[in-house]
Amino acid sequence: MKILKIIGIAILSLIAIALVAVTVMSPVSHMERSIVVNAPPAAVFQRLASFEEFNRWSPWVKMDPEAKQTIEGPATGVGAKMSWDGPQTGKGSQWTVEYEENKRIKNAMAFEGMEGATFAEFVLEEVPEGTKVTWTYDNDVKGTGFGNASMTKFFNAFMLESMLGKQYEEGLAEMKQIVESQPVTAPSEEPAPSDSTAVQ
Repeated sequence: MKILKIIGIAILSLIAIALVAVTVMSPVSHMERSIVVNAPPAAVFQRLASFEEFNRWSPWVKMDPEAKQTIEGPATGVGAKMSWDGPQTGKGSQWTVEYEENKRIKNAMAFEGMEGATFAEFVLEEVPEGTKVTWTYDNDVKGTGFGNASMTKFFNAFMLESMLGKQYEEGLAEMKQIVESQPVTAPSEEPAPSDSTAVQ
């Protein structure tokens, strides 16, 4: 009986420690991954601007090919929206809230059963090697209730970098491959007009 009492005290102690840890954890989390694509910003932006293009390289399309997707609103820009429902990815949606052509796209996101403010953003920066693409994830569960906040905090603390970060890396690598496999069209050069005043 004494050993059972010790085990019980140990379990209660671990629960207490976990509750304290959850309480002091920040409700705000941030994760990002970057890649350099050997192409100009306009060519890269083309693969990010619409959800149709996004789905060509999205890591979650490969992970959950049975997911049903709905795209609505404008093809690009503020108001474009995509919703999904799949056995692996669950149910959720994302929609564009900020859009600067060839520079950045910010999408708000919502997941069924998870409260909080969640955003994903693509930021493009021209560099000597081409275009640096940074894909960010920001989540804030402040004021969403202890249960929801606790679950999300634990995910963000122990799985955000390892799981979501890996998926971001896979997606960016696929997007880079698609962009760099496309031929780069050089600007056409007009032939110089003949000089009618030249001495023959």
